[in-house]
Amino acid sequence: MRVVFIFIVILVLIALAAPATFAVQVWLDGQSTIARAEQSGALGRARAGRLSVAEYTIAMNEFRETWRSRAMPCRTLANLWDDLTTESAPDTLPVSHKLAGSLMERREMSIRWQVRRLIVSCQLEQRYDDRQMLRLWLDDASFGGDLVGLENASVAVFGKPSSALNRDESARLAALLRAPSLRTQPERWTERARLIQERMAAH
Repeated sequence: MRVVFIFIVILVLIALAAPATFAVQVWLDGQSTIARAEQSGALGRARAGRLSVAEYTIAMNEFRETWRSRAMPCRTLANLWDDLTTESAPDTLPVSHKLAGSLMERREMSIRWQVRRLIVSCQLEQRYDDRQMLRLWLDDASFGGDLVGLENASVAVFGKPSSALNRDESARLAALLRAPSLRTQPERWTERARLIQERMAAH
């Protein structure tokens, strides 16, 4: 009987240790992902300070429901929990989630990859506030074709730096993040930019 009891205890300990080992491994994987991004330059210098009109427009269009100017560690996990347990969860994930996805080598839909992205998001939220993460993400964000990065897109499309864009131009760039093909459809592009400005004015 004692042998059976000891065997059961060992099985329970193994069952408890396996998730803990997995959690530690995923956490360490997340730290490695961020370290590699820092070494390669993919995670550049995080810039603080007031957002430009273009940055603010993109932030409100992409992350309005989850936007926070101050750091809030593991907000992504809190939002995921709200999504599973309430009907009033936000429709969008925090900027940390987008930044984490852009830093990870492969993009896939496996559960393990999604868990890794969640952990990297939490680790980013411990280091940066939303304004800093937004700028880090925008440095490598795709606006369609070879337009990578907010500054490159601004100069290529409007011939001036993003800090000089007005509200309409900023809304047009924000629209390209979700639908790069709009550049070849002037009427739809104008309409999408107008809707973005209207949504911002309503909040």
